[in-house]
Amino acid sequence: MIGLSRFVYSIYQRLPKTLISYQITHSNKVYEMIMEKKNIREFDIFFDKRIKILNNIIHSNVFNDKLIEETKLKELILQNKTSEYIEELIKKKKYFTAYRFMNALQYDTVSYQELVYSMATSDMKLQSKIIKEQHLDTRDNQKVLNHLYGESMRFFIFRAEIPIEKVEELFLGDQNKLQFLVENYFTSNKQIAIQIAKRNNIKVQNHQIQQEIDKCIDVSQNALLKNDDFLPSEIILNTKKPNQLVLLRDFNISKEDVYMIEDEESLNDKIIDEILKAPQTGIDTESFQEIPQTKFSSRINKVCLLQIALPDKIFLLNSSNLTSSIKYQQFLIKYATSDALKIGQNIRQDFLSLLGQIGVYDVELKQMIELSQLFKMKFPEEKKTNLSFQCSKLLGKELDKVEQISNWQKRPLRNAQIHYAALDAFICLHLYNQYKK
Repeated sequence: MIGLSRFVYSIYQRLPKTLISYQITHSNKVYEMIMEKKNIREFDIFFDKRIKILNNIIHSNVFNDKLIEETKLKELILQNKTSEYIEELIKKKKYFTAYRFMNALQYDTVSYQELVYSMATSDMKLQSKIIKEQHLDTRDNQKVLNHLYGESMRFFIFRAEIPIEKVEELFLGDQNKLQFLVENYFTSNKQIAIQIAKRNNIKVQNHQIQQEIDKCIDVSQNALLKNDDFLPSEIILNTKKPNQLVLLRDFNISKEDVYMIEDEESLNDKIIDEILKAPQTGIDTESFQEIPQTKFSSRINKVCLLQIALPDKIFLLNSSNLTSSIKYQQFLIKYATSDALKIGQNIRQDFLSLLGQIGVYDVELKQMIELSQLFKMKFPEEKKTNLSFQCSKLLGKELDKVEQISNWQKRPLRNAQIHYAALDAFICLHLYNQYKK
């Protein structure tokens, strides 16, 4: 094994004996042939290449998964016919098996892109897997992205817990999403789809659907927007009764007790002192989430709102707008490191996200009370720990979650959104005191 590196030789040592014996027999013949020409380097390249191929295949589990017989594989490698075999698999539309072999043989990026192209509209799930795993350029795979986008949109539209009125509100201003909503919702609820189209002046490509839309004369408003009160959205939409849900008015909190802090000017010293001097506060945050979410969507959620609850009032801070404010940055650091109790659900992650937005990563968080841990101590048999479930167990009422998926960057916030955000922070404070009892 002249010129064989220690690294390659160590790999060679780990190969199955059945593969090695066949490889050595064939390689000796090649070695004799090459040595006649005194071309040692050519032998090194030949030998190293096959050692690496065999090692890659062994670690790719093609034997354990019974994708190919060992003798067949040896024959393909030694006769340099692996490419022909993969092409044959693709012709037979055995794309997953072809991809496994390409992975085992460590094909280059171009080859994976060609595989995706050859699949046309077949198995979009596998295509997206290949694109993601092989880091292919998404700009070259628009058909796959369009398919994933459509599937994610349909999933989002037809999720039972999101009322169609809320979906429409989220899509306001985006004609393409509204058009998609109308076309896909038409078959399940034609009348509502027509109303959405008329309210937003949407034109669809389907001629028959457009004719139905044009016939409509009476147009009603979106109930969520028309009746926007300082209440949970499920009450506004009449999907639940007031006695089924937790309300801020149950704690004598009105809209006048909720303060919007949109900029540095409104974050005055009095408010900062009031928060920092409070012995305990309830905390929550709201983030912007790209809709719909696909495998290629950004998973980094931008924190847009920081809610801080005191016993008789709640402050809603526009954190995305305040990020560059020195006053806000100093306040956030003091708040995170203060000795006052800060109570919330996933509270440490909320503070890490907030501090990360201002570029601070070396702060020691103090006095963070995690509600899910307190809940597990009280109800060790329960697996769910979300806030709404905690309220259900402790208070006999649920939290409305319609507004959870909102565009928290958009201003002004609706009254129902303000109620939702304020309640999420206030209920943390209330639940903590329930656990203390």
